[in-house]
Amino acid sequence: MPDFPFELEGVQFLYRAQSVIHPQIALMGVRVPRDRYFCLYHITRPQGHLFKAEKSTRPIPIGVLQRVLGLLTRYCGGVGGNLNAQGYVESPYLLEVAQLAHLEKFHLEIGFGSGVHLLQKAQSNPAQVYVGVEIHTPSIEQVLRHIELLGLQNLYLVRADARALLEVLGAQCCLGVDLHFPIPWEKNPTRRVMSAGVLGHILRVLVEQGVFWLRTDSLAYFKQSLDLALDLPTCACQIAKNAPAPISSKYEARWLKQHREIYDLRLHAGSLACTHPPASKLCLEEVFYLRGAPRSLTFVLEQRFRRGVDYFLHIQDVLEYAQVWVLVLSFGDFHTPTNKIVVWDRKNGVLEYVGGAPLNTQANVLAHRQLEDILVEAL
Repeated sequence: MPDFPFELEGVQFLYRAQSVIHPQIALMGVRVPRDRYFCLYHITRPQGHLFKAEKSTRPIPIGVLQRVLGLLTRYCGGVGGNLNAQGYVESPYLLEVAQLAHLEKFHLEIGFGSGVHLLQKAQSNPAQVYVGVEIHTPSIEQVLRHIELLGLQNLYLVRADARALLEVLGAQCCLGVDLHFPIPWEKNPTRRVMSAGVLGHILRVLVEQGVFWLRTDSLAYFKQSLDLALDLPTCACQIAKNAPAPISSKYEARWLKQHREIYDLRLHAGSLACTHPPASKLCLEEVFYLRGAPRSLTFVLEQRFRRGVDYFLHIQDVLEYAQVWVLVLSFGDFHTPTNKIVVWDRKNGVLEYVGGAPLNTQANVLAHRQLEDILVEAL
């Protein structure tokens, strides 16, 4: 493999940083046209070399990754892969979180899965704007293909954790919020989308008299959500059991075949939703310039985990390349952690989040301040 950095067919291979904790692991920084920046793991094994996408920066569409891996195979013999060859196709309907600030009022669907419900609503109401938020990359790519096939121009997708996204969206930006057949997490309810805090943010982002619609096959999830609604100072809602829906998703069809009960909760946002101030910018900065003397590697490794009342920071790995450190991070809220890669140029004092800035949640801000304190000694 050539010395880093090098370029192949317009793709820049920026660095290969070696882990100081796991000697068999390295991270490669890759930049492709249109300023996409992501990381690849390079894992050295007795049977050969393994290249795979780092999950938090994995690009969409998958064709971007396929192309880069194809270029790397020129330097490796006997290479195999588990990615199907796909075209290098960009989609204008996949938005960064910050771009949501430029949309007018829109309908939001949380965890759209196969996208049947979301696609049909957008197709039936071309004059209204719809946004789907999802963390499952294959679902996003599948729905993006359907948007193109159907010729829709009023539907956009965002890859994000909806719980964190709701915290940073501006007040009264949503005409409606749908949450259909979320994972019930029966054994670990803290992982559910619904909580008192999330419901508060849903009411904040809804226009007055906008509707939050939960549809679930889990009685426990339904009861928890109803209890949260009844705990509000005022509440206007409708509930239903086994009521037919105008649009049936593949999950609903599956549950109906199994004769499972289906529950609906529709909660109307009242005037209280108008009293919350709008959120500030949706994301943190992507690049920071830190002032101060860089800390030693020993200090950073000793301070790998910090926690406060409402946030945490965990430096999972430190990887070195010349004067650059690449840090694998998990941070933010305990129930909605953010996973990110940051590149810390110790010589120039530049800290950059790979693959986009984190959401501007309170927990993320607090964790970022701790990261700065660990990396540099304040002047």
